[in-house]
Amino acid sequence: MRDRLRAVITTAVSLAMAWAALGVTPAAAADPLKVVIIVGPTGAQTDGYRSTGNSIANAAEAAGAEVVKVYSPRATWARVRNAVAGANVVVYLGHGNGYPSPYSTSEWTDRVNGWGLNRTTENGDSDNWSTTMVYCGEKALLGTLTASDGSAQWNYCGGKTNTDGIAPAANWVMIYNKACYTPGAGEGWDVKATESVAFQRVRNYSYPALKQGGGAYFATDMYQGGQQLVDLVLRNRDMTFGEIAEAANGFSLAAQRRFAHNELTGRQVWIQRTSTGMGTDYWFAYAGNPSMTPSGVMGTYVPPAPPVVTGRSPDANQTDVAPETYLEVTFDQPVTGVSGKSFKVADAYGLRVTGTVTYQSATRTARFMPAAPLETGMKYKVSLTSGIRSALGATLAGTSYWFTAAGSLPATVTAYAPAAELVLGVGTNTGYKFAVNGVMVAAKHATLAEPVVATTTMRRTIANQGGTWFFVASGTWKGYWLQQSSAVTLAGTSAASATESQLFSPARTIALRKGTHTGYRFSADGAMTVAKTATVSYRQATTTQLRSLPGQTGLWFRVTSGTWSGYWLRSSSVVRLMPD
Repeated sequence: MRDRLRAVITTAVSLAMAWAALGVTPAAAADPLKVVIIVGPTGAQTDGYRSTGNSIANAAEAAGAEVVKVYSPRATWARVRNAVAGANVVVYLGHGNGYPSPYSTSEWTDRVNGWGLNRTTENGDSDNWSTTMVYCGEKALLGTLTASDGSAQWNYCGGKTNTDGIAPAANWVMIYNKACYTPGAGEGWDVKATESVAFQRVRNYSYPALKQGGGAYFATDMYQGGQQLVDLVLRNRDMTFGEIAEAANGFSLAAQRRFAHNELTGRQVWIQRTSTGMGTDYWFAYAGNPSMTPSGVMGTYVPPAPPVVTGRSPDANQTDVAPETYLEVTFDQPVTGVSGKSFKVADAYGLRVTGTVTYQSATRTARFMPAAPLETGMKYKVSLTSGIRSALGATLAGTSYWFTAAGSLPATVTAYAPAAELVLGVGTNTGYKFAVNGVMVAAKHATLAEPVVATTTMRRTIANQGGTWFFVASGTWKGYWLQQSSAVTLAGTSAASATESQLFSPARTIALRKGTHTGYRFSADGAMTVAKTATVSYRQATTTQLRSLPGQTGLWFRVTSGTWSGYWLRSSSVVRLMPD
């Protein structure tokens, strides 16, 4: 359908050009649309811009519009502002001044994101920005200039005369033609724009037009780009702006990158890096709500489809997968954003698998290579997030699937089906989430006022962590691992008997086994006030006291040196008193 529409539009533009060449103008509508064409001073290039402006005017008149031209050397702020009042389409040709740029590390909105105009009518086409030309920026268009802004802007962009900015018609269209920064590209002598810089430039430049009630923003350096866009907007009042952008000269679906306009809700920013006779850069841009139409009625723009997964290896729900395997996912179209954050693997108990993620654009395939063989007999979950996007920025619907590694669970792993009861004693505990190599990825501190029975589905050792751990399936620490201790035990088993309270003078040494530990500070009534979590290799520290604490299960060491100096650590199989 879009190809057919593009053919119709191309024919319409050709007819418009032919009518203009023959001097034929179709009958105007009873209430013609108003198109204003501004040509700012650009020195020796101004004649070329005026010529392009006249071609755009011819296309607009052929489409039945009323055309108002405001050309240098008479393109002063007062004349331009009066001309654009009530305009349906405004076209600007001239110097652009945007941000980011090599001229400033700050976005001076009194002079960027707007139009380069004549200060007076007396200096011809001179474009000396400090004497004869003035950049009337975002604040001038919005009517928010103040006396503290640039003196040139205050004096020559309406600030001094207390104007209220521009006032085009509702849902007006702003078109920039051959103006630096407006489509994302900078100036010819400067370094080429990155995608991030191009997006920022278009977002910033489009802001005042859309903020001032504009329906769409276009910026083009394409051949006859301005003429064709004006014709499309005038002749296709019920066509969505998204479709108009896709029908524009030089539009490239493969090169498109699309983002949310993070300053204006519901608007998007489209940029594309393509090659023209001027080289490869960001030469075309659109911003606005792609479902809006030039008539002001909301239509329905159907964007290109988001990516979907078309192939998996191992397949979903596959069993007996070799532990030495790698994982691959294939998409129906090229994607971006494939990384360890968007392609994740974890076992059924939340231990995240570490590995390397790569993407082959030729085959549209993402690969996850585990850093070590998978655990035999373990069930694994593959998660693909919305961080994966199409080339146009359409996000993958978050998806996940499971598979099981071949073999039996290791002897160090006990699975409970049904879940077993886990008794949690009174007091403070910390649950953790780990990667499969034992690196902590999350921690959760909480205090129980009374003993609680939760459930566990697995008991096991964890790489680089001391002691034995329970995967909690219900209650406060659901989805976390709790270390077995006097406060965390299987129902029906007894915790190891603790030694009695003791004072140590001189201080005694305690040994902390390799892994993640949390020390606490408590108030006088045993309420936790501070928690400190760290992962250490085998560590020794000193203690002066081993005692019970109000509202806490078990016995606690008062640590007097090292990482947890001034904190309490619970006595357990991984925090033990060294022999004298």
